[in-house]
Amino acid sequence: MNQELFTNLPSELIINILSRLPIRTIISCKCVCKSWLNLLDTPEFARSHFSRSVPGLILWQRQRDLDSEHFEGSANGLVCFRKLGQHPETVHICNPITRDYIQLPTPGTIWYSPTTVTYGFGASKASGQHKVVRIYHECIRVPDTHELLGIPKSECWVYTLGTGSWRSIAPGPKLEYNSRSIGAFLNGNLHWLVADSEGFARISCLDLETEVFSTFSAPDLPEMSRFLGGLTVLGDCLCVCDNASDDEIVIWLMKKYGVEKSWTKEFVIRKLPDYAGESYEVVYPIKIFKDGDIMMAWEDFHLFYHSIKNKTTASVDIAALQTAERGWIKNQDPTQEEIRVRPNGSPGKSGLD
Repeated sequence: MNQELFTNLPSELIINILSRLPIRTIISCKCVCKSWLNLLDTPEFARSHFSRSVPGLILWQRQRDLDSEHFEGSANGLVCFRKLGQHPETVHICNPITRDYIQLPTPGTIWYSPTTVTYGFGASKASGQHKVVRIYHECIRVPDTHELLGIPKSECWVYTLGTGSWRSIAPGPKLEYNSRSIGAFLNGNLHWLVADSEGFARISCLDLETEVFSTFSAPDLPEMSRFLGGLTVLGDCLCVCDNASDDEIVIWLMKKYGVEKSWTKEFVIRKLPDYAGESYEVVYPIKIFKDGDIMMAWEDFHLFYHSIKNKTTASVDIAALQTAERGWIKNQDPTQEEIRVRPNGSPGKSGLD
């Protein structure tokens, strides 16, 4: 009788119960019966589990055979990596919890110097489709100063997971992107810190549902900050971290999304002596704590903690990365979301052993 009652439970109730379990337990639950296997693979279950997940950090210890892998963004627990220095480029989407991954087909345009290529990864707000965005443009520069003279060609390609192919979309205004930056994903949109034709900092925004570009103002940044400013998401706000100064790091927050006048200089942090002076690293704030303290990643492989009350900054040692040649520190929202459509690839280990 009890077994029959359990078998006849509504799927909504089973989702509500199982979505509260840890991810590894959920994976084991897939072996219980076929109905559970099918239920746990549904988008409804993924969304339910994601809504209860606690945000965390990805700590990745780089190995020699992964030296060229570059983080390109995360959404709903899936992570996008690109292998640098390859022609054509190789892009992977992986789930670091389940260790499933896919390799995307070759993008439509192979880039040659002098060009800029930047990526972004996110999910559309209405349909929930996961998309990889690749922005490519050719640049004409002054040979000695590298000053930008023009962008004669600009392209944007989109890959929707499950379709098996890239599509070309209208690239929007001709703006100068930074190949070191990645798209910041917020509110169903991807964002990049760019420069307009006059050299002023702007935010380029791509709506992943309509696939239409728009731009809005960035904070008032020095010229060098266009290249050293890191754009990310912090506390559900767009965040620009300016590392161009010799002495301090300035962190700006857009308090009301899309409202240009809401940019606020939230933190001014003195650099540690070992990191003072001219610097070309990008700094990313990754966490604001309840007491206002902030944690930052310096070029992805050093972690710092700043106390607002004491106005002090300290380096944070990470045992797992101390012996590594280099490591990665990235925000990620863990979830059960799995890759079920595997074009040009099959599930396997993602290299995160």
